[in-house]
Amino acid sequence: MRNLFWGLILIAFGVLFLLDNFGYADLSEIIHNYWPLLLVLWGFSILMRPRRHHPVPEPAIQQSSDSDMINQSNVFGDIYNKITSKYFKGGSLSTVFGDCDIDLSDAIIAEGEHELRLHSVFGDSLVTLPKDAAVSIAANSTFGDITIFSQHKGGFSTNIKTDTPTFSSATNRLKISVSKVFGDIRVA
Repeated sequence: MRNLFWGLILIAFGVLFLLDNFGYADLSEIIHNYWPLLLVLWGFSILMRPRRHHPVPEPAIQQSSDSDMINQSNVFGDIYNKITSKYFKGGSLSTVFGDCDIDLSDAIIAEGEHELRLHSVFGDSLVTLPKDAAVSIAANSTFGDITIFSQHKGGFSTNIKTDTPTFSSATNRLKISVSKVFGDIRVA
């Protein structure tokens, strides 16, 4: 029920933005008049949830995978992945509110050049690389710190791009792009 509620809210806002862009509705007027409806809908979704005897916090998406590609997204909550693939080919992880951590220390990058993308609005990211991996990393954070190996930058609209010494000559390469609006990035 919770996913349905938030999915419908996102669809409704998307439709309102479209109507505003095409001149059929005035989004600022709609929000000004109808924002309390969000509270009503939110309260209704809470009332419709099944009752539990003991509150159980929702776990983060935690996964250990030997899959060659990873594709996950989450709106509320963290994503933690330990990849053990022997032919890892990258993929995409995205969060809106939550941390996004991926441990590649036991993975082997497949032959060729592959890409791994991590994106989020609010939350930190940690990427743990395999030893001696050939990687190219491009990281940017609007409001947050970035630490890649021994390089560190902080402040507003920060970015770092770096390649490992063996990246250009390696046959098994991984390009990693990490972007955050609010959050820190660490690659080790």
